[in-house]
Amino acid sequence: MEHKEIYTLQELYDELPYTLVELGDRADLNEVTIARIRDGKPTRRSSVNRLLLTFSEIYKRPLSLRNVVGINIQRNLRLERKEARAEKTEEIDQAA
Repeated sequence: MEHKEIYTLQELYDELPYTLVELGDRADLNEVTIARIRDGKPTRRSSVNRLLLTFSEIYKRPLSLRNVVGINIQRNLRLERKEARAEKTEEIDQAA
């Protein structure tokens, strides 16, 4: 694979010298999770990070969410609500 600034998730899969099962074993992820990430389904950040680390090892270059596009990260609604509450509390404290 040629070196460039931005990669698509699809090209990482297209150039892959392994099956999804082998990739899953290397990334310590279920092959269904690997396929869901490939298909653009919402995925936990931790799973994506494990997969990108494995792709980095396979392709011998740094790959992360900063230079790979086409990944759908699952929203963490619990964290978003917590941050919203903290922000609201901060606004109330500043107004007082």
